[in-house]
Amino acid sequence: LDVGSAIPIIMGSNIGTSVTNTIVALMQAGEREEFKRAFAGATVHDCFNWLSVLVLLPLEAVTGVMRLIFNIVTGEDGPELLKVITEPLTKRIIQ
Repeated sequence: LDVGSAIPIIMGSNIGTSVTNTIVALMQAGEREEFKRAFAGATVHDCFNWLSVLVLLPLEAVTGVMRLIFNIVTGEDGPELLKVITEPLTKRIIQ
């Protein structure tokens, strides 16, 4: 699966999790306080997912910036690039 085909799939999974977390929040309907907290959390999650799709999908369609970024990270130099970015943090955690 190439990166260009994966991006719409990832966006669709973001929308799918929005439906799933709302269904899970509805299962808490027996307890009023738990339901309020669960539904509030689900709503925040929904807003994040929908806003990310509404911003990133048109941006990708117009510019192709996400495809370019993923190709750089997952290309031949990808592991080395990630190592440079994550190595300082990893060393601090290990210490």
